[in-house]
Amino acid sequence: EQLLRINTSKRCCREAEFLAFLRMSGNISLAAGGQAGILAASGNAAIARRYFKLVKELWQLRAEILMRDSQHFKKSRIYTLRIPPQEGVQRILLRMGGIPDGNPWSLSQSFKPGGLSVAEALPAECCRRAYLRGAFLGNGFVSDPKRSYHLEIVCNSQERARQLQEIINSFEMEAKIVQRKKSYVVYLKEGSQIVDILNIMEAHVSLLNMENVRILKEMRNSVNRQVNCETANINKTVSAAVKQVEDINYIKSMRGLDSLPDNLKEIALIRLQYPQAPLKELGTFLEPPVGKSGVNHRLRKLCEMAEEIRQTHE
Repeated sequence: EQLLRINTSKRCCREAEFLAFLRMSGNISLAAGGQAGILAASGNAAIARRYFKLVKELWQLRAEILMRDSQHFKKSRIYTLRIPPQEGVQRILLRMGGIPDGNPWSLSQSFKPGGLSVAEALPAECCRRAYLRGAFLGNGFVSDPKRSYHLEIVCNSQERARQLQEIINSFEMEAKIVQRKKSYVVYLKEGSQIVDILNIMEAHVSLLNMENVRILKEMRNSVNRQVNCETANINKTVSAAVKQVEDINYIKSMRGLDSLPDNLKEIALIRLQYPQAPLKELGTFLEPPVGKSGVNHRLRKLCEMAEEIRQTHE
């Protein structure tokens, strides 16, 4: 809806957008005598009306919009922009990619007659932006960012997919191509790159909405990571404390705590008195106070002694 509200007075941009739409969703139709016409389908009536208007304004050609019920989806309709055979259609076909050997059944895969590159065919950045708008309106899809980050445009040939990829990547992005049945899909999966292409196509409201979702998801993920980290640390501390208490009680039952050196006896009694206290806190109960590493060293010595006693009595 935001893209459909974008209007420009530049003929080059309007033409680039219209031709991109035809390249993604258009087909050639032949009438008696081999005269060529153009059909372009869309599931959105507003899109069909937009390009109906452009046909009139850019090329002053006769056109109509046909409506039929879709056989694939319930309660949906397909709107087909039909440009019947007439003088002037050939100009659009040539602009789309040329007609090899004068045969309108086979559109050339080159971007323009002579096989010009994208940079040569669309040297102006504004035209490349318009081309991406038309391509997206022709056969594009973007997922709900609350679920996943995914934007794709479906092309009917590998060459057209590569050309579209080249245009997207000219804006310093990394679009990729995957084959899906008989189609080739140009897609982006990075949230930041989808934001960039929305900006390029001038869908600024959607861009801001998506950024809000991204910020909330990143904050939620950050909080979850922090909670998970703290939970893991707590579990680790509790498990270590339980093992220390077991080892101390084992030494107590087998040899008695009086058999221990004074420094180990002192930390053993403190640990039994405060079984859930962290190491740093245990150190403050000693006389004189001992740091976390010192407490850890003494408790590790007690664990080693307990293991030695166990091995002796196996």
